Amino acid sequence: MRKKSKAPAPRRKPKSRAAQRPEAKKQSAPVKTVRTMILFGTDESKRPRAARFVVDDNLGLLAAAADSLNLIICEVKTAKLADLAEKLPVGKVHAAGPALVPYIRQDLYDKVVEAAGTDAVAPGELPKAASAPRTFDEIEPGHLVIAQEDLETGWWEAIVLETEADTLTLRYRDYPRLPKFQRARTAVALLSPPAAK
Repeated sequence: MRKKSKAPAPRRKPKSRAAQRPEAKKQSAPVKTVRTMILFGTDESKRPRAARFVVDDNLGLLAAAADSLNLIICEVKTAKLADLAEKLPVGKVHAAGPALVPYIRQDLYDKVVEAAGTDAVAPGELPKAASAPRTFDEIEPGHLVIAQEDLETGWWEAIVLETEADTLTLRYRDYPRLPKFQRARTAVALLSPPAAK
């Protein structure tokens, strides 16, 4: 008797070149810095108004709105201010007048001002940027440097208000109503002297 021959195994299709390549790593999008800010102040009749804004890359718009309405911007950094912010209406950056920052009760406004502390003080006149330092060690109050807000927003000109050891307190030159902020001395960038004029 003849033995039955085994059927040949089905041929596997060769993998395409694309399938043979190792998978390319997916690049993740840069993480946006999202912060809660409060705009508050009074109108020409001394009526209190305030609103909270969750911002990522529209800080410039917020600063321009605060400037046009003579309002103060305060970043929500404490638990007390965060609780009060939840009681405020949500502001609309692209609106105008009361739709941008609605009127609120006087007692709530007083609590916001108290919780904001020194951030509740209007910025006033920024000192004129006297010059640009040539080295990080030379940085002093009045100097103009470049500070990074975040990866999305980029770098902006800032005026040094105070120095304490290696910590600088700054305010953005073109957006003085944005809150003061701190950076390490070596975390800012230096301008060449002609660019600072």
